[in-house]
Amino acid sequence: VYIEGGAEDDYYLLLDEPYYCKNSALETVEEVLLIKGASLEILFGEDMNRNGVLDENENDGDVSEPDDNRNGRLDRGFYDYVTIYSEEPNENSSGEQRIDITSNDSRQELATLLQGVGLSADQFLMQQFLRAYSFTSVIDFYIKAQGFLGLTAEQFKMIENEISATSYETVPGLINVNTAPKEILMCLPNIDESDAEVLVRVRNSDNVDTGSIAWVVDALPEKASDIGRYITISSYQYSADIVSVSGDGRAFARHRMVIDTMDDEMKVVYWKALKHLGWPLDPEIIEKLRDGEEIED
Repeated sequence: VYIEGGAEDDYYLLLDEPYYCKNSALETVEEVLLIKGASLEILFGEDMNRNGVLDENENDGDVSEPDDNRNGRLDRGFYDYVTIYSEEPNENSSGEQRIDITSNDSRQELATLLQGVGLSADQFLMQQFLRAYSFTSVIDFYIKAQGFLGLTAEQFKMIENEISATSYETVPGLINVNTAPKEILMCLPNIDESDAEVLVRVRNSDNVDTGSIAWVVDALPEKASDIGRYITISSYQYSADIVSVSGDGRAFARHRMVIDTMDDEMKVVYWKALKHLGWPLDPEIIEKLRDGEEIED
């Protein structure tokens, strides 16, 4: 991605520790720190040890590192909200390529698919629908088929894993609307804080079927089509912060890992030691181990 006014080699080569401008995709989130204007404060906020907990030194103003506003709240950077590992296979449960609803060549396949879930056998009506509309996303297809053909949420769930809005083998960068925090949902087009709160509230309701993306249409009927291209209900990459400690509390290790489950075999795509950031959990845990006490679950 080229950003007008962004720094190039003539800036980076004059730094105290010079390097060439990469002008390419990032390979880790931490690589953001090599970009002009980025900083540890922007990336990690007050949570420099990356444990997600407001530690004493993160709530004491400028007494100790890091500098913080002493407001009793952990103000985190954007590290935990972004990733470079976001991709899902564009295939159905049988491993076959999904039908591209944006292609005119897929009309007959779509007609057969819709008729297979009990919609009208009227070929003229079906072809009229497929010729009258273009589709920007699976959600957009559902909304238009619902209005024109009477496609129900139950019928849509039967076919949604068979269709896609692209012919690519994989689809990168989608946001899992079933799990994303409010802050991420607010980054979607035309979604404000109240919309994001609605999505979080609805998906947590007992009577909502989050196994189908159709729930988003019920939650935000006026805006669902706007965000359809950017969301999914599936995740294939997962991160974990792993801490292990010896029985006597005298040694510990900490690593962050990201695993990719897109293929048949799980792959570790990121592994980094974080012991240098210090003990990330409640200090009482390690103190009890050193005193020979048992740790309750």
